Order: sequence, then C-alpha cells, then structure tokens
Amino acid sequence: MESGASAKPLINRAIGAHYGQVPMLGELAVNNRIEAWTLPLGSISRMIRAQATHSPGHITSIGLGTYVDPTPGVGNGGAANELALQSPLHNELVSKLAIGYDGKMKTDCLLYKALPIQVGIIRATTADSSGNLSFENESLLCDQLITAMAARNSGGIVIAQVKRLCQVGSLPSRSVLVPGAMVDCVVVVDDDSHDEFHPMSYVTRDSPVLTGEIKSPVEDLPKMELNLRKIIARRASRALKPGQTVNLGIGLPEGVASVAGEEGILPYLTLTTEPGSFGGLPASGHEFGPSLNADSLIAMNQQFDFYDGGGLDICFLGAAEVSKYGDVNVSRMSKSRLTGPGGFVDISQSTRNICFMCTFTAKGLNVALDGEEGSICIKREGEIKKFVNKIYETTFSGAEAVRRGQKVYYVTERCVFRKRVTQDVLELIEIAPGVDLERDVLGQMEFMPIISKNIKLMDKRYFKNEKMELKLFGSLEERFFYHEDDHLLFIDLFGISLQNLAEIDWFVVSSSGGHVYRLFYGCSIYCFINICRDQWIRCCSRYLRPRVQWMLS
Repeated sequence: MESGASAKPLINRAIGAHYGQVPMLGELAVNNRIEAWTLPLGSISRMIRAQATHSPGHITSIGLGTYVDPTPGVGNGGAANELALQSPLHNELVSKLAIGYDGKMKTDCLLYKALPIQVGIIRATTADSSGNLSFENESLLCDQLITAMAARNSGGIVIAQVKRLCQVGSLPSRSVLVPGAMVDCVVVVDDDSHDEFHPMSYVTRDSPVLTGEIKSPVEDLPKMELNLRKIIARRASRALKPGQTVNLGIGLPEGVASVAGEEGILPYLTLTTEPGSFGGLPASGHEFGPSLNADSLIAMNQQFDFYDGGGLDICFLGAAEVSKYGDVNVSRMSKSRLTGPGGFVDISQSTRNICFMCTFTAKGLNVALDGEEGSICIKREGEIKKFVNKIYETTFSGAEAVRRGQKVYYVTERCVFRKRVTQDVLELIEIAPGVDLERDVLGQMEFMPIISKNIKLMDKRYFKNEKMELKLFGSLEERFFYHEDDHLLFIDLFGISLQNLAEIDWFVVSSSGGHVYRLFYGCSIYCFINICRDQWIRCCSRYLRPRVQWMLS
C-alpha cells in the first residue's frame, strides 16, 4: 500500500473466503477502499480450476438461499461493500441459472464466473533448475497446481516460493506436483528466514508430523476440563458412529475430537479438513488446516468435489447467530466486522447430518457446573443473544436444508433444537438439568420455538466430571425406528459388521438387552435396512434368516 492513510491502495479488488487472517485486507474492504467479495472457499477453488480449462465458471447449487445468492431479497452475490455492488464485475461474478434437460423440471444453480489470472503465486518445498516443484515439507497441497495452470493458460506468469534448489533430475517424477513448464520464476527463501517467511502455519514453524514424515503418538489426547466447551462437545458427539467421515469446524467443534478421543471413538472415525487432509487429528486454532498423522493429502479443489458430492456423513460447525427458521450466520456480524464463510457454505449445504454448536448467549456468560450430580446453573447471562428474530447475514439457510432433506441440530450448553420438515420454526427437544425453561431458555431468545411434546432432559453425563462411557456402536434401540401407522421398521446397521450367528447374539444382547425382541414378538413386519451409507433395502422379516428374524420379530 502507498504511504499515508488516505493514499490509494495498490490493490484494487479482493475476492476471498476468509479475511480473518489478513486483517489489513479486511480493513480496506470494510472501509470501502477496495472492491471486495466473500464467496464460499470451495467455489473460489473451482473458479480457479474453471479458468485453467477456459470454462465459463463453476456451476453448483452451493450458495443458494444464502447471502451469496444474487436473487433480490435473498442475498447480494457475495458483495462485501458498496464498491463491490457498484462494480461492473458484480452482476457477472455470481449469477443464477435454471438448468434442465429431457423435459425435466429445471433446477436452480449458481454460476461463479472464472476470471483470468495474470500472476499466480504458489509455494513448494524444492525446485530443480527447470522449475519442477515438489512438496515434501509442506503440510498441505492446497491448489498450487490448478493455480499454476490457470495463470499459465490465461497468458500470465507463475512465481513459486521454495525453501531450496536442486539439480535437474534430482526429483523423482512422481514427487513433482507442478511441472517446470508451468513455472516462470522461482524465489528461494534464505535458510535463516524459513521460520519467518516459510512456516508450516501461523504458529508452527516446522513439524515433520504435519508433513507426514513421521507419526506422533496421539492416543493420549489432552483431556478437556469440564466447562461449557466440553458440555457442548459431549452432546454433539452423541451423533458420532463408527465408520463415519467427518468435518469439524474451527472453535467449539474442535472439542468433538477431544471427546471422541476420551471416549475411545476417535480411531473409528475419519476426520477431514477443507484444504485436503484425510484421517489423523486436525490441527486447531491458528494452525487449522493440516492434520497430525494424516492418512492422505489431496488438493483442495478435489476435497470440495468430495464434500459437494455428499461424501461427508456428518459435520460439526459453529454458529454466531441463529434465526427462528434455523438460518445461521457465521460470516459477518456487522458492517464493521468482516470475516467470511471459509468452507462453511460448501460443507453445511452438502452434508446429510449437521450439528451446529454454540453457547446460548455470549459476552459475559457465567455458569456453575455440578460435576458430581450432573447439572448446570446459569449464574450470569451473556449480554448478546444468539437465537434472534433476524440474523445479520445468512450463511446457512434452514429452508434450503429442508429442501435438501438434511437433518439439522443446534446444540448449546443448556438445550438442543432441531429443524423439522413439517415446521417452519425451530423445535426445542432437550433441556439441561438445573435449567429453568422460562427464565434460562425462552427468556433469552428473541422468538418462541416450538416445544416438543416429548421434550427430554439432557443426559446428566454431559455435565459430570467422569468419562461418559459411551457405547461404541450406540444402543440397538437407537438404530431402530418403528413407524406405527404404516407398520414399518427402519433399521440402521451402517458401520456394523456381524460375521456369524454368535456375533448377532452378542450384538442384540449387549446393545438392547432383548428390547427389540420384546417389542415385536410374534409379529410379521416389513423392514427397511440401511447397510451402506443410506442405501436402504426393503425386506420382510418372514424371509430373513431365522436368527435375524428373531432380532426383528
């Protein structure tokens, strides 16, 4: 930027997903000194890929119903300030399309316009004298390859920052992720400046665990102390099942990994992060992005392909504001506070099961926990209410979630809500022991939720000092749902491997104590059984193997 507070910035336009780690850029956007947009991270990633292939842009349903949606009265196309709204680019950057074929009903989509790239700046570990790049000491792959492709195919140049140089032929061909034909210039960081200009993250300078060179023992994760974060994480973690592929957002959701580790569930889950890590334990806080002991790394655009296609079984995300319709805001709290959604929009709109996590109020909230009896007492309320009539910006649409058939829960330290297809307003389904419904819940909301006829007390184990001792597979009863009107039984057996009759006997007895047997004794009943990621099979208990029939009838 030129010297002087009023000087014109050298940058004219910014299109980003998260401005939290670039505060100077965010300040320029908030003060309306540059054109600025905040778009979903996955869409930006695929916009770059689209430019590499000279495609018009990235077409997706991600962003519909949110602030990114350009439909009047819904969103503003991601514009972050007045200069962006007045820009000639604004009407082209995000546009709405209706796509249909073979006479089928048209589907609404968003087109994120591909933009030419004159200069692509990427990072790698090693470059040979022909510009071939390898990434052996990088904690993430991100999108260096498609960025180089997009710049090169736009007639621009590619500048690569590396830690070291080597002779041509030194790098095995399989380790070269960006060919030298795509690189125009290499900048080598001095050895004594690696920590400052080429660190692993904002905190860690160099870690062979983050690069996958070595494995670190993480079985003994630090145990969270009993506080609000742990209570919320414990309740949220009840949705975990063995075999799930999971995404954890930053902040409160990070506690789910700690609780899963404490309860012995972590080895049976695959945790992922938006930049491309699979497996291991995602780094937290300012290190968010890479993972400790990751099983594999893929490019970020490929990770979002996986996410957008429904690859995640469940996600745990934070929430700054929640409306009565189940809309969530995390991207912007006021005109003077610009954050952006990161990968939140992509993840929340593509995952079948969503758990939003937040404290019920903020700024000054103080509670007393009885770790022996398992209860909570609100000593002082926070000054800011989280459950409000109108949120500042819609980062997640409750109506879109209903249209997509998603299951959505909102977990706090004192109660739990859910979004139902048959109801416009959130439904209150659980309340914590020690909490007064009128004073501590309804009195701290700006709207009246629907109160479930079967409202439950939150499990006291969430509030106790000792381990919850969760059953690894959950109870069999929790995996059965009987629809009495239609005499249909739905059974979720995903993630369960039973090899013989002895294991079936063990599973039934240990999980339900014969409850299912007593419930359906002497009945013939039609069942829908889920055996593989929501692939339901219809069958009748009369035609199942005798021992399985015993389980059902």
